[in-house]
Amino acid sequence: MSVYTSVEPAQLEQFLARYRLGKLQEFTAIANGITNTNYYLDTETGRFVLTLYEHHSDDELLYMLGLQQHLVNRSVRCSEPVTDRRGDLFSSLNQRPAAIIHRLQGQVQPKPGSFHCAEVGAELARFHLAGQDYTGIRTNPRDIDWIIAVTDMLDANLSSCDRQLINTSLQAANQFDLDSLPQGAIHADLFHDNVLFIDNELGGILDFDYACSGSFVFDLAVLLNDWCIDSRGDLVESRFNATLEAYQQQRRLEAVEIDALPLMLCIAALRFWLSRLYDKAFPLSGELTFIKSPDSFRDMLVLRCSQQDKITTLLGPHQQR
Repeated sequence: MSVYTSVEPAQLEQFLARYRLGKLQEFTAIANGITNTNYYLDTETGRFVLTLYEHHSDDELLYMLGLQQHLVNRSVRCSEPVTDRRGDLFSSLNQRPAAIIHRLQGQVQPKPGSFHCAEVGAELARFHLAGQDYTGIRTNPRDIDWIIAVTDMLDANLSSCDRQLINTSLQAANQFDLDSLPQGAIHADLFHDNVLFIDNELGGILDFDYACSGSFVFDLAVLLNDWCIDSRGDLVESRFNATLEAYQQQRRLEAVEIDALPLMLCIAALRFWLSRLYDKAFPLSGELTFIKSPDSFRDMLVLRCSQQDKITTLLGPHQQR
């Protein structure tokens, strides 16, 4: 991800002394992404990723890194944090909290097919089940209240049509009892570039920056909006069905979750439209800054709002019998 905080070799050597990882062999900045500073880190004992967190509090890091450790202990395929000699999951480097994560093998699948969608759908369900006894709590940092606040902050960047689109989505959300949805630990950012595959087998889930306590069906909607779409952002039925079928083989969706999914697809599109628009309007300064375009998610939100009946029809075969 983008480099906001540079690390000098002497600083790194001092930091690594806290770990049992052996001598440093290679250290390279990772240039894509928008949230934290990341480096590839190779030592005598293995390959890792060093992350300096630019915005997270200690409590948030304890939740995120603790969740990763919890999931790994329950055989969910995801990136695993390294504990230091004291057993801590993170400490300070160049005035930033920093952690070392085991580097997973595999490659991002840039054009996922139905098979890849089924793989990640099943793993997300296992994630949700495994996280049910995780005791950490983190409020969703991109919830409805955040959407309302950021909409006000972006007022100068929004057209009248934009505001109407946002208000329509928020009104729909207000009419649904969101608190009735099953909740627990969620990833909240499970895009295809946050999952690695090894020869078509899922290697692991990455990037827990937005992991939080939230509704499982919202997490599923984020996945569907990225993995199961064509070039226009429209849902591809075969991939959509493969994802839901694989998810439900591990964890059955409740009726209220099926009912909520058309709305959640809208809310997920709205959340990523506004977050990317915010990053564009208020960019952070960094050595290698990568900002993703918000336009595709605005277009997707328009589609999702106009396709509620179509999505409900797609969900018909997935209702509980």
